Amino acid sequence: MELIEDKYFRAVADYVKEYIDQKGIDVADLAAAANVDRKQVYRLINKENVPKLSTLIKILLAAGIEPSAPFSIKFDFETYMQENKILKATPRKKQKS
Repeated sequence: MELIEDKYFRAVADYVKEYIDQKGIDVADLAAAANVDRKQVYRLINKENVPKLSTLIKILLAAGIEPSAPFSIKFDFETYMQENKILKATPRKKQKS
């Protein structure tokens, strides 16, 4: 299986893996607590699959991780935006009536 190419999701996977390793949480127990297939947890921490947001939130909550935490990890979003050709949307100007 191919590894996740997206650098941010790789960083999230590393964050989750490091957290569960530090806490001594068994992957099978985590999957059962999150009510997801254990393969989904393994695929995330082994960087093989980007889970749906709902699945990621279940895994984070079951691990005891605040779901907003992965958005607070140290990550260079400016470079990420440049590498992925992401622009910032700007609001449209209101038209005069």
